[in-house]
Amino acid sequence: MSASLKPKKVFIFVPGYYGSTLVEPKSGRTIWGDPKEVLLGRKSLAMPIPGMKVPGALNLEPHQLINSVSLLGGLLKEEAYEKTIDLLRQLNPEAVLPVAWDWRQDPMHGILRLDETVRQARRRFPQAQLSLVSHSFGSVISSYYLRYGTQDYFAAKETWEGLSHFSHVVLTAAPFRGLMAMFRNMLNGFRFGLNPNLQTPLAFCSFESSYYLLPPAGLDLVQNELGETISLKLHDSNLWQKNRWGLFHEKLKLDESSIDARKKFTSLHLTRAEKFHQLLSEPTTCLPAQHGKALYLQGFGFKTIQKGVWLQEHNDPNVFLYYARDFKKYKPALKTKKSVSLNYESVYADGDQTVPDFSAELLPSLNPITSINLKTKRTHLEVLQHASSQKVISDFLKT
Repeated sequence: MSASLKPKKVFIFVPGYYGSTLVEPKSGRTIWGDPKEVLLGRKSLAMPIPGMKVPGALNLEPHQLINSVSLLGGLLKEEAYEKTIDLLRQLNPEAVLPVAWDWRQDPMHGILRLDETVRQARRRFPQAQLSLVSHSFGSVISSYYLRYGTQDYFAAKETWEGLSHFSHVVLTAAPFRGLMAMFRNMLNGFRFGLNPNLQTPLAFCSFESSYYLLPPAGLDLVQNELGETISLKLHDSNLWQKNRWGLFHEKLKLDESSIDARKKFTSLHLTRAEKFHQLLSEPTTCLPAQHGKALYLQGFGFKTIQKGVWLQEHNDPNVFLYYARDFKKYKPALKTKKSVSLNYESVYADGDQTVPDFSAELLPSLNPITSINLKTKRTHLEVLQHASSQKVISDFLKT
């Protein structure tokens, strides 16, 4: 077919966790994605929770893709998705449509934003072929959309409706089976820049998405003082209250009157997350006669947090060790089990520095449509944006 007769293409790009700016609707002020706020601000990303007061919580809306972030007046540039958008534009499509979504929310919000973008593309470019490119958590919500469309988790039947929209699908660095690092963040928070409030333990516990990024049953593993690998059974909401995990820890200083709201919120999202993972992991029973083809890129070769060490016999059931400094601090407690040698190396597995290999393995249901399943020795963002990955993606999208 001559170049003039080839159908025009539209590329839809779904970024991962952290990949979209979040703004205050009334003021238009950017809270996530503004380097001044990250480095020097005092705002929190905590989300409101129905029935309770969450200190510092803000109603925010997704605004646009984060291409890059300039720091110190442009002296430093933190890479985001600029290279990917440039690559897609170089392929001369009718349009490149990024899907800005609130990565703090239930994945269904991202799924609906993706569907909205697909419908928009169909209206604007009715003769064009659509291709989907995604990264990280964006690849997880894309995988659900391909198979179940916008059906809610508890009503979903396999239709592959989403897949029917696309000629090509690119998934990269997906945490299909969650991250124990998210449980760590819910316990300890994660510091960005100099802003002490941005991503506190309370903020992570208020994010709906945190519960969906926990590993499913049997993969939510830790080691105890005896060196035994055990499941935390994280989708049992009763254990969260019993062990004072998440919203139930006293260090969050939440009002006692909110206990029922905390129970309801935690139980709701753990239940929905369990169903979400079940749907993703179920083997496929059908595929449409005509469907697009997929490419999957997975990173390996780097130490990645897989599990922590849980000091079950400690007075505080929230003592989980992840870093060398943790093991140094609690060395006396570890010495009580002299027959066991535990060190911070035990918490790591192979992966891309963010997603461990057990989580990044392609979902079996996607095997029938995946023409290229490639493991590459790259870190999490490089899986998508390294020059070698971009060549593979470009060649695939040209077919």
